[in-house]
Amino acid sequence: MLAFVWLPIAAISALHYGTGMEHAWVHDILRRSYYLPIVIAAFLGGLRGAALAALITSALYVPHAFLGHHHHDPAGTLEKVLEIVLYNGVGAAAGTLAELERRRRRELQRALDEQQALIGQLVRAGRLSALGQVVAGITHEIKNPLHALAGTAEIVDPLIPAEAEERAMWEIHVRELRRLERIAERFLSFARPGPSELALLDLREVATRLGELIDAEARGKGIKVELELGERPLWVLGDRDQLASVALNVAVNAFEAIAGRGGVLRISAAADGPSACLRLENDGPAIPEAELARLFDPFVSGRAQGTGLGLAIASRIADQHGGTIEAANGGLGVAFTLRLPLREAGSKAGGGARG
Repeated sequence: MLAFVWLPIAAISALHYGTGMEHAWVHDILRRSYYLPIVIAAFLGGLRGAALAALITSALYVPHAFLGHHHHDPAGTLEKVLEIVLYNGVGAAAGTLAELERRRRRELQRALDEQQALIGQLVRAGRLSALGQVVAGITHEIKNPLHALAGTAEIVDPLIPAEAEERAMWEIHVRELRRLERIAERFLSFARPGPSELALLDLREVATRLGELIDAEARGKGIKVELELGERPLWVLGDRDQLASVALNVAVNAFEAIAGRGGVLRISAAADGPSACLRLENDGPAIPEAELARLFDPFVSGRAQGTGLGLAIASRIADQHGGTIEAANGGLGVAFTLRLPLREAGSKAGGGARG
């Protein structure tokens, strides 16, 4: 604005005041030169910038146009009055058009962002669907021999005496079989998520239930759990158990991030526009920006022993509920936010929904 508006206006005014009355044609040129910085002000500062430029131009021109006795603009009075009116009219028109263009650009950018987000969701949904089919097939093939091994283990277990040297190795064998079964179940729950039994519930109840589930483990690890709930209900259509599972997955990851040094896990539930938000913040180390974009992709884990399915399952559950889950570096350190559409207290669930 300084280079393209205020300095040109000042320069034109200086030339105006410094030009003699005998050079009427120069005054005509200078008088009309004011329009250029006024229009530029509209592009740079919108309606406010254009209006300000027009008013300052008028204030600088009026003394030279009407108050000088021996040294002023020699044009006729009507012409000079019309010029001042046009300064302000052009400023208002150009500023209005600039504001409309800015608004249109913002709307187009918002629509483009939404379109890109939708394309990303469709691509991700297609990728997850294909991956889910592959994982389901592999898991099915793994579970069959696992069932056979587990059945055999039940038969063999009583045959190995407790004092036998082989007993310790056998118990390791049984524990690893059970661990494989748990991993297979997690893969299957990702590939074929169960139906969501949607019912009207207060999202604050999920936050309270989470606090109860993690209370003992948090105390054992020296982690302080803070629960912040508003006074107003946050009605959503959701499956209480599945939403608690989403929150528990995030909390478990938070415990891993701040394990060994205590720390804080803050659980809050509040409204944010048309959404009800369940937010979990911890004061653990920030997540690298490169990992944030892939955090909810399957098989992406920051832990050496992790399967990378916990947050992927959480994301699928959020999708089934018509909501989203996102992670960001903020709040205490790292924040996970589950967003679900707010409902009226009299809404009906209308039955279960399948993923």
